[in-house]
Amino acid sequence: MPVDVVLPKVDMDMESGVIAAWKVAEGDRVEAGDILFEMETAKSIMEVEAPASGIVRELAAVDGATIAVGTRVAWIDDGGAAAARAPARVSVASVAAPAKPRALAPAPDPQPSARLGASPGLRATPLARRTAREAGVDLATIAGSGPRGRIVAADIPAARASRAQDQDGELVPFSLTRRTAARRLVQSVREAPHFHLTAHVEMSALRAALSERARDFQREVGRPPTLTVALAFLAARALMRHPLLNASVEGDAARLHPHAHIGIAMERDGDLVVPVLRAAQTRSLAELTAEFARLRDAVRAHAAKPGELAGATFTLSNLGMHGVDAFTAIINPPQSAILAIGRVVDTPVGRDGQVVLRPMATLSLSSDHRIVDGVTAARFMADLRQSIEHPALE
Repeated sequence: MPVDVVLPKVDMDMESGVIAAWKVAEGDRVEAGDILFEMETAKSIMEVEAPASGIVRELAAVDGATIAVGTRVAWIDDGGAAAARAPARVSVASVAAPAKPRALAPAPDPQPSARLGASPGLRATPLARRTAREAGVDLATIAGSGPRGRIVAADIPAARASRAQDQDGELVPFSLTRRTAARRLVQSVREAPHFHLTAHVEMSALRAALSERARDFQREVGRPPTLTVALAFLAARALMRHPLLNASVEGDAARLHPHAHIGIAMERDGDLVVPVLRAAQTRSLAELTAEFARLRDAVRAHAAKPGELAGATFTLSNLGMHGVDAFTAIINPPQSAILAIGRVVDTPVGRDGQVVLRPMATLSLSSDHRIVDGVTAARFMADLRQSIEHPALE
């Protein structure tokens, strides 16, 4: 009997995905468990396996269109009854399309964003297809520089630079990750009444503690501790003493989480992603350092699993390394708070009647006023400041 290959749901809040690249061709023989295609979700790139052994039929086009979870994207002829197969109804989230006997096709006269992955007849590497979608470049307009004219990722920037621009500028479609982030941030601003607290915190003691342990960390985990991970370590422990800052909104109630799952906001190819340090309050600084290094490398390689990018109960966003002194961040729903971290800079401060220079950083806490009152947030910030200025990193 024919076996459907459908776009799988790999995360609880996943509604759609994009086929980034097929790893097989029409008519190929596959075994159950072989990799069929790469799927781009809002959080990562995933490999999808064959559900059965047999011959692959009717592959959906790699055209950049967003496909709803559960849509049939191919089927496998396992050698059973070969009766004529009626085309299944397809459901494409971003482009309404009729059912076709071969591939998911966009509706007539599609928008450019639905064609940017190009048709299966074009020779292009998976990375080139993904880069073209994210850059808003139509692969059909590019002469490839790879073997036998294959388009490679290095061809995309040149094509983008040379493409004629009209007087209104270039239209660059959002990636799936950015579309999801935009939707969630608009939801946060619209639904969560944000309020902000700012604290200037001296970093002398924390810097000294990290420097003192750098050699041991280099030996134990192969890298020194970072300021961001140290702040995640300290914040996780403070959150256990201030549970409303580690809560999430559920209707007219707040869910208090027993563990501090700390999300660390970072950039990947122009998109915002947030890998999560699970149960950070139970782990040593060395463990968190090693885990964050692993997650960061996975994110950069597009190899992070959806579960590693979801489920945070509190988020840190550090832009200090980019020279930003201070900023306020938007809460990632349904979390109740996010901490924004500015750069550490020598600043004149008063100490014991004298003006001295001290390394200071500006921390800004954004809280959801439905859950967190001003005094509650202030107590958390005071506790965190105490932890930073008198750090216990064991």
